[in-house]
Amino acid sequence: MSASLSFACLPNTIPTTPSFSNPNNPRPKSPAISRARFQLNNAQLSAAIHPVQEPRADRWLHEVELSVRDYEIDQFGVVNNAVYANYCQHARHELMKACSSSDPNEIAGSGYSLATTELSIKFIAPLRGGDRFLVKNKIAEWSKTRLFIQQSIVNLPNKEPILEAKATIVWLDKNYRPMRIPPQMLAEITELCYPTSGHSN
Repeated sequence: MSASLSFACLPNTIPTTPSFSNPNNPRPKSPAISRARFQLNNAQLSAAIHPVQEPRADRWLHEVELSVRDYEIDQFGVVNNAVYANYCQHARHELMKACSSSDPNEIAGSGYSLATTELSIKFIAPLRGGDRFLVKNKIAEWSKTRLFIQQSIVNLPNKEPILEAKATIVWLDKNYRPMRIPPQMLAEITELCYPTSGHSN
């Protein structure tokens, strides 16, 4: 079984718009205009990208072991395709906890957000009820505003490939606008990807 899925994800919390009942307030923005706030401008898109280029660049940085739950099974007896995005998101959050001093909950508590702007999934084989599996993560590239994370799910104990995924993560400020990733986090990512090379941005 082979298929692909590509879609964009935005944070769950969207700023509220002014009310029509107050004539002094401007007209609320349309959903299309609101979504445009999440798009990177040309300067941000052209920010230098740092691919991981070192002898162990193909190594997986972090792994999360999970099990299929009964309610994740569809009428065909396999994990529903939509569930895999949740597996990948959970694993990315665990990766951020492992590789930085601020986990996603702490980031959200400070008023900032981590938004998944792109997610592509290639389905290779299905998972079934009771299966155990690993979600493997690595940071393939990063720029001043974005992280590019590669993920793989393999079945246990045979480690047969289940899917491959790629996600683009953007840091958003308190107004839900893309901003530069804090220097401390970039330094931690660099140390994680180049533990002995002394590479710097």
